[in-house]
Amino acid sequence: MTISDIIKNLIAGFWENGIVSLFQIVLEHWIISLFIVFLIAYLCSESETAVFSWFLIGIFASYSAIKAIIEIFIEIKNYVKSKNIEERILIIRKTGGKIFDLALCIIGIFQALKIFNHISRVTKSTSSAVNVIDDVAGAISKFLENLKK
Repeated sequence: MTISDIIKNLIAGFWENGIVSLFQIVLEHWIISLFIVFLIAYLCSESETAVFSWFLIGIFASYSAIKAIIEIFIEIKNYVKSKNIEERILIIRKTGGKIFDLALCIIGIFQALKIFNHISRVTKSTSSAVNVIDDVAGAISKFLENLKK
């Protein structure tokens, strides 16, 4: 099997076992899918639950990414063991689907990290603003003390 055959089958697996599978699952379970999307959107939009929601999304995405990586390595091991061409093609296509899963998980991880980075920046900015106000208050206090003397 040549490299171009492997790449073609990976792309076919990425499409069939990844994108098409995702759409099929969403279409079959559209009520649950809509409920989950609306629940996540609601929880992430509320200021009281947003950080916790993004934290859970990040943990779930990390877990799923690790699981996808392990499954990719298992599929590679199965590919090396198999001797039948049809079986190898099936394994490569499954691996393409696992790569799609990994890509979605990485997007979820980056989104969660982006939110936490934003929260960190806001916290640092707030801390800096409080420090400036504290310094100004201290300077005014010292100035008033010097005026009393």
